[in-house]
Amino acid sequence: MSLALISLLIAFAAAGWLLFRIAGNREAGGERPMTVMKLVVWLALSAALLAAKLWPLAFMVLIAAGGVTAIEAWRARAGPSDVGDAPPSPPVRRMSEEEALSVLGLKHGVGPEDVRVAHRRLISQLHPDKGGTDYLAAKINEARDYLLQKIDG
Repeated sequence: MSLALISLLIAFAAAGWLLFRIAGNREAGGERPMTVMKLVVWLALSAALLAAKLWPLAFMVLIAAGGVTAIEAWRARAGPSDVGDAPPSPPVRRMSEEEALSVLGLKHGVGPEDVRVAHRRLISQLHPDKGGTDYLAAKINEARDYLLQKIDG
């Protein structure tokens, strides 16, 4: 084995020992040791690639390390509620009588059978299985339910 390879193996062993020592020392925030550990790994990988005369690959590893570090820093600043959460759902608003009548194309004073016929006609055309959308089907169903509840009770 060449002296450079032995030196490289010793450097990796020392870096590994340092990583395990740092990983055991958690601070109050808990993130600092992990960041140092990642930095040591990235630098060791780059040094190994440079020693193997693969400088373009070493350069790409350093660029990737910078990108990953920047993303992690952004996520840390954004906080846990801003990362990975779905957008907030709109507030639930109850349909008005005017809106329900408008959706089903009816006028005031209709009976339950008129509501059911209008619902059946619209849902047969606008159901998601027939090319409609979930939103339209939900609105049609909500209008039917609202009007039937208002008429019956």
